[in-house]
Amino acid sequence: MWSLRVVDFARSGPVPGFQGDTLQLAFIDLRQLLDLFIQWDWSTYLADYGQPNCKYLRVNPMTALALLDKMKDTSRKNNVFAQFRKNERDKQKLIDTVAKQLRSLINSMSHQH
Repeated sequence: MWSLRVVDFARSGPVPGFQGDTLQLAFIDLRQLLDLFIQWDWSTYLADYGQPNCKYLRVNPMTALALLDKMKDTSRKNNVFAQFRKNERDKQKLIDTVAKQLRSLINSMSHQH
């Protein structure tokens, strides 16, 4: 919902200092990143990455990994007893798995260049 309002703002009219669609493009990057995390659509992201028409074309894997790492650090610091609850352990395992896949993707990209 927030991201829709931001996109509407970007479309609403010219903003001093921005040329053409520059502002809209900046918000598209953010919107795709938010959608990926809100929908937790990692299987689509990882399967489609690098394809010209992928759903999350503007999401950089390094940015996604940095955000995932922050989530991991925050949840560990905020909840000392999380390791004892199965839901929290499962959530951490899922975050760790996605982070590992993103690192692998980033490493394969760096070897291609």
